[in-house]
This record gives sequence, C-alpha cells and structure tokens, in this order.
Amino acid sequence: MVTFLLQYPQIPLLFLGCMAVVIFLAARSFKITNVSMALLTALSFLLVFFYIIFEGQLLQMANHSFNGFDNNLASLFSSNAFYKYEPGAILISLITFCLAFLVSIYCAEYLNLDRRQHAFYPLFLLMICGLAGMLFSANLMVLYLFCELMSICAYALVAFRRRTDTAIEAGFKYLMMGSVASVVILLGITLLFMSYGSINIADMQGSTSWPAQIGTLFFFAGFCLKSALVPLHTWLPDAHGRAPSSISAILSGILVQGVFYVMLKITLSLGFDHILLGTILLCLSLLNIVVGNLLGLVQNHTKRLLGYSTIAQMGYIVLCMAIGLRNNLLLALQSGFFIIIAHAVAKSLAFLSKGVFHYYVDASKIKHLQRASSLPIFPSVAFGVAIISLSALPPFPGFTGKFFALTSFFTSTDKITVLSALVLLAGSLVAFGYYFPLLLILFSKPHKQAPDENKKSKQKKISPWMSMPIATLVILIIFISIAPQYLMDITIEAAQFLMGMMR
Repeated sequence: MVTFLLQYPQIPLLFLGCMAVVIFLAARSFKITNVSMALLTALSFLLVFFYIIFEGQLLQMANHSFNGFDNNLASLFSSNAFYKYEPGAILISLITFCLAFLVSIYCAEYLNLDRRQHAFYPLFLLMICGLAGMLFSANLMVLYLFCELMSICAYALVAFRRRTDTAIEAGFKYLMMGSVASVVILLGITLLFMSYGSINIADMQGSTSWPAQIGTLFFFAGFCLKSALVPLHTWLPDAHGRAPSSISAILSGILVQGVFYVMLKITLSLGFDHILLGTILLCLSLLNIVVGNLLGLVQNHTKRLLGYSTIAQMGYIVLCMAIGLRNNLLLALQSGFFIIIAHAVAKSLAFLSKGVFHYYVDASKIKHLQRASSLPIFPSVAFGVAIISLSALPPFPGFTGKFFALTSFFTSTDKITVLSALVLLAGSLVAFGYYFPLLLILFSKPHKQAPDENKKSKQKKISPWMSMPIATLVILIIFISIAPQYLMDITIEAAQFLMGMMR
C-alpha cells in the first residue's frame, strides 16, 4: 500500500479534479443545496490534507535513511519524473488545504445570496488543485498546465459576481496580466527545452548556453508577475479587493505566496546563482515594502487596503528569502516560512471577518465598519486580532516572524542586509498608520440610530457556518502567539531543503 501511494503521488490531485466534476454534476442533476456542496468540498480538502500529512511522514522516514526500507522510500520519492514531494511543498500545501477547508465551511452560509453556486465549488476545487500541482511538479510542462488551471479558475472566481461592474473589471485586468505572465513563462520553458532537450527539472543543470539563461530569466519574470512583485503588482489590489471575501482569503492568504515559492524552488533548480537571485529578490522586496505600505495609507476601501497589505507582506517574505539566499542564513529562510504561515492565518481571518460585515451590514468601505456595532462583538474582535497580528504588535505572530527575521539579519556583517532590516522596521511603522485607523473606526462609538433600527439590529445573529472558521483562525493565531517555537521547528526541513539547492 505504501509503495502504491508513493508511486502515484498524483492521487490527491486526481481526487480533487474528480470531486469538482462530481459536485458540478450533482448540483446540476440533483439540485443539491449550497450547504451540501460546501460540505462535500470541505470533506474533499480534509481528506487530501490528511493524505499529504501521511506522505510527509513517509518523506521524513526516507530522509532519516535507516533500515534499508527507507532507502527504498527515498528511491520511490525520486523515481517519479512528473511529481516530487519535498518539505517546502508539503508545508505550503498543508496550509492551503487547511484554509480551503475552512473557507468551504464558511461558504455554506456566505454563498446563500449568490447564484451559480454549482460553478463556484468546482472552480474552487480546481484552483486549489492547480496550486497543489504546481507545488509538487517536477516537470516544467506539468507545472505550466497546473499553473494555467489555477490561473483560469482564479480569473473566473475573481469575476464570480459578474453583475458587479467592478468585479468584471478586476477579473479582466487579472486575466490580461496573468495571460502575459503565462506567455512569458511558456516562452521561457521553450528556450529551456531548446537548451536541454528535456522538460524534466532534474535534467536541467549545468548549461551556460544563452537559451538556458534567457529561458530562466523569462521563467523568473513571468512568476514575478504572478507573485505580485513590484512593479508587476498592479493587478493584485483590484483582483483581491473585488473577489468574494472567501476567495480573497485564499488568494491573499496563500496562493500568491505558494506561487512565489514555486518560482524560488524552480529557479534555484535551474542553476540560477543563489547570490545573484538573492540580490534581485532583495531589491524587489524593498520595493514591495515601500509601495505596498505607502499606497495602503490612502485607501478607503477595506478589501483594497488589505490587498496593498498583501503586497507589503510579500515584501517581508521575499526579503527573508533573499537574505537567506545571499548570506546562507538558515534562520532567515525559516523566518520567511514562518511569516508565510502567520500571514496566511491572519490575512484569511481578516478577509473572512470582512465578509461577515459585508454580508450582514453591507460594510465595504472603511468608514462603513462602524455598522459592525449592529452585530455581535465576536467578528469585530476577530477582525481586530487579524489586524493586530498583521501590524506586528507583540506577542502576535506577525511580530514574532519579524523578530526572528531581524535576529537573522543582524547576525550578518553585510551592510545591505542591515540596511534592509531598517527598511523592514520603517515599513512596519508606516503600516501601523493604516492598520490603526481600521481598529479605531471599527470600535468607535457609532452615531445614534432610530429606536426601530436599534431593535432590528439586535436581532442579527452570525451563522455558525461563518463563525466556526473565524473562531478556528483566531485559535490558531493565539496558539502561534503562545508557542512560536513549535512553528519554527516545523519550518526547519523546508528551509534546509532550500539551503541544499544553493550552488
């Protein structure tokens, strides 16, 4: 059984694809309810989550290399030319499936007012399947196909509320820029194939020919656009700001970060010098920190502000990875993975809480957040916890991740690294300038309302389908705040895997 599972690592991807078809056909043929579709989708992600945990345990056994049986495991893990399980991909995929599970439950209520629910859940399953396929791909063409699957579904989900002009505009902009990135990536793969005569990543090593070098640069540039690295970031605030909050939670929480990790891993595999790559990423990360935080100060739409926050947070993540690559610092790479996880939980919580405000009191702009006073205090507190974590106030995970990052930066004698640490600190201070007003407006005393409105507002209750995922994310943030070292220990193998790819 173990041998079968390792020889066919595509099983979870096939399962998600099949479930997308099953849910679509069941919705169209048997008219199953939104709750049923949401629960089937959540169950699919839960089963794949545990499958990946099992695969991760087998990989850990293989890495320990004892008893001969583990040598067979190691050979099985490396024998598949199209898929490869490795610690970083397993870590990010587990975060993805966990968030997707919570979002699916959330949608059991959140999508009740929407039409075409039969299309939403299959697209959602296929988008997550595409991201997971990218993470585990060991073949450039397989990676490209999964990238297109993920991207096409993401375009459609951003524009899901097609009766809203702004959603259509955001989806179209995302489609145009994403399509350019796809063409550039495909051109890069073509040049790499010309140079190596193969599209298996394991075969692409050591060439100094111009097609290989230019192909690697094209591949890098295309994924920089899909990762929203400045100046190729302009699609993100529109797409994440206009998508349904449940989709924005995934797009901002983990999808962009997962795409960046794929780019980083594949670029290193193609032989890109890690010091040069680290230097390029360092410059891009500083731009992300500056642009994301400064433009966040002038936003009046809550979700658009959170989109610019994602651009800035990507800057912190990329900066940690860049410093780790430039200076061979394991702690910096660990800090990058830590911030990925901390940001995924906090940003998903922020978007899901914002979805509650929009669903019940139509609060879309920052000034409308006062309307949340007509709701129970819980979603407001949850949104506040998310914002505090994103603003890096102690002892929340956002602060802990940056503390670990700064600790690693100041162990280096590189002046550029120290300067980058100062930019990180300055960016965090600027970010507090747009996070704090959110909390101030959210918890400030609203204007007096007419008695009948007050009476009506007291009758509003939050659906358990929406409350449970939000409560789970709050608990996760509290747990990470209490035991951050546990999370750092989880990131060690992923960081060591990237360190091993440097040459």
